[in-house]
Amino acid sequence: MVDKVRLSLGTAIQLGLEIGKTDPDFTTAFLMTYRDGKCDANCAFCPQAQESTAASDRLSRISWPEYEIDKVVRNWSRPGQFRRICIQTICYPEVVDDVRQIVGELRKISKLPISVAIHPITKEEMVRLKDIGVSTIGIALDASTPELFEKVKGEQRKSTYRWNLHTQGLKDALDIFGIGNVTTHLIIGLGETEIEATEFIMRMYELGISVGLFAFTSIKGTSLEKQESPDLAAYRRIQAVRHLISRGILERAQVRVLDEGRIALDIDASSLRQILSSGEGFQVTGCKGCNRPYYNERPRGPMYNYPKHLTEDEILKSIEETQLVT
Repeated sequence: MVDKVRLSLGTAIQLGLEIGKTDPDFTTAFLMTYRDGKCDANCAFCPQAQESTAASDRLSRISWPEYEIDKVVRNWSRPGQFRRICIQTICYPEVVDDVRQIVGELRKISKLPISVAIHPITKEEMVRLKDIGVSTIGIALDASTPELFEKVKGEQRKSTYRWNLHTQGLKDALDIFGIGNVTTHLIIGLGETEIEATEFIMRMYELGISVGLFAFTSIKGTSLEKQESPDLAAYRRIQAVRHLISRGILERAQVRVLDEGRIALDIDASSLRQILSSGEGFQVTGCKGCNRPYYNERPRGPMYNYPKHLTEDEILKSIEETQLVT
């Protein structure tokens, strides 16, 4: 029986469990399963990986202090701005039981939508999560091709993760949770090309799976600690592509690859500028309502994913950074 849970530092501050400035735009409560030890997986970019020497309270660049579940529940009535709950998991045998217990406790005090990010599990386990109150499930592929997946998450990492098992898990999740309630993650900056990332996003949306974009962030102690973050212009182009694909207004035939590997879109420049003018395409993506502030950005920038509505200047700057319009 699990009696502890981790909270992102920002969530802990919002709940009054840590000292810090509260943020009215912090609308997602982030929790993570607690385990005394590392994840059973060994993803090259993750502080929780078996071979990582990073602290066990880290996920991406965020600190996740541990708390008694009872203490979290007692403090839950304090914030009023949360609109959803997201439970991150690490991989270990009892994780589904732990998630069920955490969700059960949260359902005593909250009716908010609950998302769970987890490795592939059986359909029966998915049903158990849905029955206890989970509304959305995410299974992160992270890499855009099978070859890259095996390099950073799978066989070459001496992990049980496999591309085909993850993709089957996503299809199973669609059967249980339905279209609109299944997500995956794509990390830009692992070594993919822009067209590979584009093809990945297209395939996922064709299946009915939404894609949350992340910019690779090097974390000291991980196997990729010396790898650089992605080029901002390339990231902006992939953001624009995901935005267009998610709205059904970009087809494969409209994507070209230039000599230097950049993608270009056969869309009228003024139309593209208008489509991107809301700025929504440059905000955090993932489950509906997710805003994970500074998850893979440092306060000094650059800002890959904006956690709230962009200003007019930020929108104009982001559109120009795509280098897709002239």
